[in-house]
Amino acid sequence: MILKKLLKAFKLIAALCISVYLASFVYIISFAFKANVPDHADALLVLGAKVNLDNSPSQPLYERTNEAAVLYAQNKAEYIITTGGVGLGSIAESKIGEKVAEQKGVPKDKILEEVSSHNTFQNVEEGKKIAKEKNIKSVIVVSDRFHVARGVLVARYFGFDPVYWDFPSASYYKKTDLIRNYAREALAILFYVPKLYLSKS
Repeated sequence: MILKKLLKAFKLIAALCISVYLASFVYIISFAFKANVPDHADALLVLGAKVNLDNSPSQPLYERTNEAAVLYAQNKAEYIITTGGVGLGSIAESKIGEKVAEQKGVPKDKILEEVSSHNTFQNVEEGKKIAKEKNIKSVIVVSDRFHVARGVLVARYFGFDPVYWDFPSASYYKKTDLIRNYAREALAILFYVPKLYLSKS
């Protein structure tokens, strides 16, 4: 009898966990399905991605920054905020992003960078500090399709308002990597939501 009750409880818990995970996955897809770009925002917030050992930008970092540069050229924002500290290479991700943006024609004085963050939460947290100096309130979060949902969630948490999002149109990931990234992001959202909302209480 006890074993049957335990088995039933386990099935209920498993079903609940699966339901919550699927809800998280749907949440991510809702952002990845279509970009939300306004006529104009205060800044483009480019989430960090790794730098290669030779200090060249990884493809995600290049594509994210390039997309931001395209939007800047379309007068969608006044500034570009690049994020990310030192990782694999010896130069901060944000500094490499700055170089890419400059190569794409963005004026240096319109690129703001923070050099100390190492994850999405810190990207936005440190980016917010820079944004305050320029009275930046509205942002377009720029990252990969599978990642923008988390970026938007954190940007709203730190008080950016309104928060929009965009991503490179072309996919530069292998299919297996793409599936793994979406699956990982669904889990990451589940960890971030309690972290964000519990810290407010």
